[in-house]
Amino acid sequence: MGNVDDLTLLAEVVEAGSISAASRRTGIPKSRLSRRIEDLESQLGVQLINRGPRSFAVTEIGLSIMRSGQRIREEWESVKALAQDSSSAHPGGKLRIACPEVLTEMFVGEFATNFAVDYPDVRVTLDIAKGQFAPNMENYDLVIQPSREALPDSDIICQKLMAVPYVLVAAPTLFAAAPRSLTLSDLANCEAIGWNADGYATRWKLYGPNGTEHDLDVDLKFSTNSLKLIYQAALKGLGVARLPAVQCRDDIAHGRLIAPLADWQPHPVSVYALYPSRRSLTRTVRTFIAGLSAFIESRLAVRTP
Repeated sequence: MGNVDDLTLLAEVVEAGSISAASRRTGIPKSRLSRRIEDLESQLGVQLINRGPRSFAVTEIGLSIMRSGQRIREEWESVKALAQDSSSAHPGGKLRIACPEVLTEMFVGEFATNFAVDYPDVRVTLDIAKGQFAPNMENYDLVIQPSREALPDSDIICQKLMAVPYVLVAAPTLFAAAPRSLTLSDLANCEAIGWNADGYATRWKLYGPNGTEHDLDVDLKFSTNSLKLIYQAALKGLGVARLPAVQCRDDIAHGRLIAPLADWQPHPVSVYALYPSRRSLTRTVRTFIAGLSAFIESRLAVRTP
């Protein structure tokens, strides 16, 4: 007879894509898995999976019921984590994190590996997102998300870790023939590198002394959805770029990049820690967030001009 545990098995089977794959994944024999799914279908009175010798297709109602199984499984994992929290003074269990590539390279990757060393009872999984960043929160305990704007209200809890300063930079060759001290008018309609985070905008908001603002019109010569590629394109002289100060500090110090308008900067980008509000925040996640926030702050304090 079908039961709640069978719902979680249905989720395992659908996610694996077949009874055989789910059997390898869970260690449960194929025959038993197949019988459990059949029992669940009989109990519910609906067909969940259309399966044959060479076919496997989840029905529409099967997909809906499978999502319930996923939620039940996640709640059970949360309950186990809470129980572990109450019985142990140290972080432990699984920690699944998603983070964009550039933030991983600058901050999160190093901190996550150090965290795994400091807390050997934690099993850390760090997935690095490239390009357009839209991770499925259902798959993670924690998502590190950059944003120029405040994140909208939702069922996701957002904890701001830090505002990362950005600078306007360019290769020295781009302004080799220009006056020594560049002005806003010198950069009007200059060649620039676009970023999909702002829809490849050709008008950039800059912030100057005493809270002044200026809209700089630029000519996008190269555009990308990768902050890492923007950095590489800037070094090659493809145009003016907006980059995290911590990312290009050494290049400015060694003359590989210049800050053409020292008194004008783009808006900083805030870094958020996101996690599902329906889950209780475990000691492991709390410890990671607190440590990462302090780690980013120390790096920015040391390396930001």
